[in-house]
Order: sequence, then structure tokens, then C-alpha cells
Amino acid sequence: MGGSDDSSSGLPGGSAYICCIDVNAVVSSYLSFTFRSSYFLLFGSFALYYFSLVLIFATIYAGISAVYPECINSGGVMIGTGEGTQIFGDCFQLSWTTFATVGYGVIYPATGASNFYVPSGCVVVGVLGSFEAYLGVLFAGFCCAILFRKVLRSQNLAQVFFSDPIVVRFGKAELSNREWRDSESSTSNGDMSSSVWRRDGNHTVMMTVDENKEDCRHHDEELGVGRNSSASIAVTRVKDDDDNDNNDKIPCPLLEFRLVNRLHDVPSGEIVEANLDCMAILKNDGSDRKAVAVSATGGQEHSANERTNFADLVTFHSAESKQRNIFVKIHVEADKHPYFSRVWYARHHLDENSPLLTSDARDRVKMAGGCWPADMNNYRDIKNCLQFRHILCFFNGTSNSTAATVYAQKVYDLLDVNVGYRFVPMNYHADNGSLKTDTHLLNCVCQQRGGGSEPF
Repeated sequence: MGGSDDSSSGLPGGSAYICCIDVNAVVSSYLSFTFRSSYFLLFGSFALYYFSLVLIFATIYAGISAVYPECINSGGVMIGTGEGTQIFGDCFQLSWTTFATVGYGVIYPATGASNFYVPSGCVVVGVLGSFEAYLGVLFAGFCCAILFRKVLRSQNLAQVFFSDPIVVRFGKAELSNREWRDSESSTSNGDMSSSVWRRDGNHTVMMTVDENKEDCRHHDEELGVGRNSSASIAVTRVKDDDDNDNNDKIPCPLLEFRLVNRLHDVPSGEIVEANLDCMAILKNDGSDRKAVAVSATGGQEHSANERTNFADLVTFHSAESKQRNIFVKIHVEADKHPYFSRVWYARHHLDENSPLLTSDARDRVKMAGGCWPADMNNYRDIKNCLQFRHILCFFNGTSNSTAATVYAQKVYDLLDVNVGYRFVPMNYHADNGSLKTDTHLLNCVCQQRGGGSEPF
């Protein structure tokens, strides 16, 4: 056995070698495996190690009994002398009862109280048995500690699913009067209302439902006429305000993904004080040594050699490459939700302050007065304007049932972006009038209003 300094293995305890095997590295690798594997594989690995150790000691006992049979007492006689006895079977019985610390049965190390002569050298079997019992206690404690921590980790995992795709909605037909047209904008704004779809005659009606007040505001998707007079007046007023706007202005595209609470139908399955933080890894081809990035809050450009807020920009070199990685925080609408029960939409505007756009695209938007240039209002140019590699999403909150802090994470790639699509609503009313959520529609998208979607 030998030791080395901490730098040789990268482990806190350094290295400890037994038969050219780094024990610390093996134990650390196994611990990492237990937290990443399923419970079935975990229990299988426990059983594998248990029977392996039992068989190792049973083999040692069988080797000793082959030379000194008087060292093991088998039913009051020396092992192997009884009628129909199986030496290895008796040794296996001695091994598992010792390792499991359940106590000796009819097979145990011979002592001076036996009915036959026991040499003094047989004390080795007693020492070996005590060492096996010691390993058994350590093994039981080790397995219990791993299982407890794995259960605790499972309890801290939020029952939240992220959508696989990210959609980018663009164009006036899709984004104009988004407060009226978007059936599920209330969910993303952090309140406790949800949106549902219902067929009313020949028209598709969108309903925004307040789960606490049971107040429904009906909007007709096709005609723009509410089912009651107050809703109709509200819709007319929004449309009148839109007519006064400049028709040449095109809203900036909207990047969007969503989350669903898997325990939406379970009592106390809500997540309170939920937070959603998003960061992006920007592209950097290495040609520009200054690695220009954009602050997520101020929208001002910073070079890598300038003083930059750590919350906005983090740069480092990976171990595999000299290429600089740039982390920048992304601002999303309503990044906090006080009572997350069903569906949560996360939206980010691709405007002049967005770090996800190239510098040329941000300049074009700034020159257009904060609007999207008309010649770039197509899926090809929008996709070419995106400069991120990955989007990292971190979710955390407090479970309403266990009061434990729960968390979840998701990593999006640029290939996950679908330009010109919108998510299919997930909430609906059942026949009995209760609000339901179809989690199978989490990744379902449809073409946006006005068309222009990129082909799959």
C-alpha cells in the first residue's frame, strides 16, 4: 500500500493503492455511479458486492478446512466428517451468517468447548470471522448511506418537465396584440390563471381561467368577439389601439419554451416560490480576441479585457480547447412564479438587448427603432442571427407537499430551435367542467399565424 499527494489523483484524500488499484478512485467512481443509476441497478450492484464478498470468504474458509478441518465446527463435529456433508456449502453458510452479523448457526469456528481436539492455530479462523463481520457492518452502513442520499436526492428533484423544442415566433400576424391573441400569456406572467381551449359552435374559443376566483374571460379566436359584452368591449378597445399604431413596425421575435408540473393533478403538488434562471453559452470562433458579448440587462457591449459584471458575463477556456467560452445571463419574462401548479411559459425577446443575437442583428434592430427589420422577417435570417451554442435553464422552488427545496435543469442546443412555430395549448376543460392538463402535448407545436415557418 502506498500513498501519494493530492495532485496525482485529483481526489481530496489523495491516492491509496492496493495491488496496483487506486482504492479512492474506485470508491469515488462507484459513488458517482450510484447517484446516476436507477434504483434497480443500485440494488443489483449491492447484491453483486454482497455475494462476491461472501464467496471470497467462503473460499478462504474452504481452503483452511481442507488442511485443518478441526478448525471449523459443523453440528458438533469437524467439518467434512458428517454424513453427506458438503464442505463448500458449510463454508458458505459460515460466511454469510458472519458477514450479515445474524449470528452463528450450526456452523461456527471451533473452540476449546468443542467435542474434539482443536489446535491453537485455529484462532486464525476466529480472527478471519471477526474481520468479515467488521466488513459486513461497514458494508451495511455504506449501503444505507448511499440509499438514504439517493432517496433524498430523488425528493429534491422537481417533478417538472421542460419542453424539448424551443420555438421562435415572429411577424405581425403572430405577435401583434399578443396580450389579446396569446391564449396562455397569463400563465407565463406568474399569476395563478391558466388558459384552456373549448369548441363553441363553429368557432374555437380561448378561455383564461383564474383557478382561485373561477372567473372566465372568453375570447373568440376567429371572430374576435367575446361571449359577453364586457369581453367584447375589451377586445374592441385593444384592436382600436392597434389600429393607431404604425403598421410598418414589426415586433421583435419571441423565443419561447415551457415547463409543466407533472403533479398538477396531485393534491399539494404545487411548487411555491419557483425561480427560473437561464444562461447562454455564446458562439466564439476565436478570430476575435476581444470576444465581444452583450450584457443581459444593460444591452451594452463589453470586451473581454474590460471590467464586466460576473452575473452578466463569464468567460473561461475549456480544458480540451483554447477556444473561449462565454456565459451570459438571459432575461426572461416572469422568471419567478409564486404558485406553479400547471404550465409555465418562459419567453425572451430577441431585441437590441438580447445577447442571443449577433452584433449585426442588434445594430439593425437598434437602427429600426427597436423593431425588427422587414428584410429579416423570415425564418432563414432569424435563424442566422442566433449566436448561442447552448441555453442552460435552472429551475428551483419549494415543494408544497414536502416543504423541501426542489430543482431541475435543462440544456438546449441551437438545433432545438424551431422558427415560425407556436406551442399547442395543454389546458382544457373536461366534461365535468374541471380544468385538466394534457402533459402529452408538452412538445407539440403548430405553425404560427401568418405562416413563414421553417420546414422540419
